[in-house]
Amino acid sequence: MSQIVTFSPAASIFGFGALEKLPNELESRNFKHVLLITDPQIASVGILQKVLDLLKGSFDVEVFDDAPTEPHSSDVDKQKERFGSDFDALLGLGGGSSMDFAKALTIIMSHGGALGDYVGEGLVPGPVIPVVCVPTTSGTGSQNTQTAVFTIEGVKRGASSEHIRPVVSVVDPELTMGLPPMVTRDSGYDALMHACESFLCRPSAQVSERPILYQGSNPFSQGLSLEAFRYIWGSYRTAISDGSNREARMGMSIGSHLAGLAFSHSGLGLVHALASSLGGMVDAPHGMCLAACTRIGLKYNLKACEEKFVMLANYMEGDDGPNHSPDRFIDNMLALISDLDLPSRPSDLDLKKEDAERLLENTLIQIRRIKTNPRPLDDELLSDIEKGI
Repeated sequence: MSQIVTFSPAASIFGFGALEKLPNELESRNFKHVLLITDPQIASVGILQKVLDLLKGSFDVEVFDDAPTEPHSSDVDKQKERFGSDFDALLGLGGGSSMDFAKALTIIMSHGGALGDYVGEGLVPGPVIPVVCVPTTSGTGSQNTQTAVFTIEGVKRGASSEHIRPVVSVVDPELTMGLPPMVTRDSGYDALMHACESFLCRPSAQVSERPILYQGSNPFSQGLSLEAFRYIWGSYRTAISDGSNREARMGMSIGSHLAGLAFSHSGLGLVHALASSLGGMVDAPHGMCLAACTRIGLKYNLKACEEKFVMLANYMEGDDGPNHSPDRFIDNMLALISDLDLPSRPSDLDLKKEDAERLLENTLIQIRRIKTNPRPLDDELLSDIEKGI
């Protein structure tokens, strides 16, 4: 254990109109030959063309516009031979999947092998082709993190290394203005749970040193987590119901960006571990899987997080009255899930009670998240999963 905390954020440009700064950011780093990675939806709504127009004439840009929504390791592996390794940078444009695809692809482009060789923490042996991120959703915060998430052997896992943290991100809320309500809902719930779990996770003094900065809750991460939570909680419903509300879109962009920065320096916990396991078992967006696992994860951690649950409940209520009970935080989260018609249990995504042991087994291998969960996992968890399904 160590009392030393490391804080190592990457550069970022933020605000309405920030996209205009992208050429300067690339040029200042001498990035001339760029592989741009995005998905079909971004290509179809005009965002890709807007970026290409900005870069036209000054950069040699190759485009891969077929990044899948929920990538598998094989999706990345089969692209390794398609592109050479002579790019100055990879540019991830889109939601978390496109940004993670860029981070995953740079690993095997730089060091060879298959993506599965790098599952876990700190297994990328050295520097990679730099990654630049331009998010178009307010969700994963992947533009700030050192992890690429993908499904392998039926389980959502990650390759985590400080080498793949993006060198710069350009976060322009304008790019989120056209997001459909359901995309805003699902990606936004991911951001909200990032803020929650990065705040709730185990204190850094109780977390062993590891090769990535998932070092437990610490003074830097806690301030970011709470501010992220404040922005997201205050903007989330409005961004879904009125996607043209610029203040709400700004709040979600700030909140998701701060939450990504927070958890990339603290870690996450059981809700994310359960949701990643569930995501490998059902065909549903990550945000929906998180909502389905919220009841199980929060109730399991309640006894280890009572004071922090009270703080979050007070933030939710926005009043200066007496402290609320810890249960109020859970009740408010479950009410939000119900209000937004998100799944409240894994069974809402067609998981059966007989799947409980498999869900537990797949959760126990989510070491990246479990190490910073506030409560050690014990025999009660299987019972809680069975009840929660």
